[in-house]
Amino acid sequence: MGRPKKAEPRDRQFNLSLTAAEYESLVRRARAVGMRPVHFGRTLMLDSTNAPVTTGQATNQIEKLNYSALTRLGNNLNQMVRHLHQTGDPLPADLEPLLMDIRRIISRGAGDDR
Repeated sequence: MGRPKKAEPRDRQFNLSLTAAEYESLVRRARAVGMRPVHFGRTLMLDSTNAPVTTGQATNQIEKLNYSALTRLGNNLNQMVRHLHQTGDPLPADLEPLLMDIRRIISRGAGDDR
């Protein structure tokens, strides 16, 4: 089973040349807010208000590391669940406590006291 089709796929490209310094600045700024450079650049180019990018913005180094770790963890969980769905294998017994921990961490980050 493949990924569902997007309602409005991105089927156009816009190639942009950057100097090495511009590219490094873009990559550094994207990492600082927890985004891939391509998504960060798209956000900057299409933001008509010219407001600073705040998506996933961490306020200090520990929050940046936590955000990055949660992103990687979410990716790994997604791959594992996709594999389980494809093979029909049952969920591992230790998965639910891990998911509960993740939900608790996320709710804390959202200011929710569950």
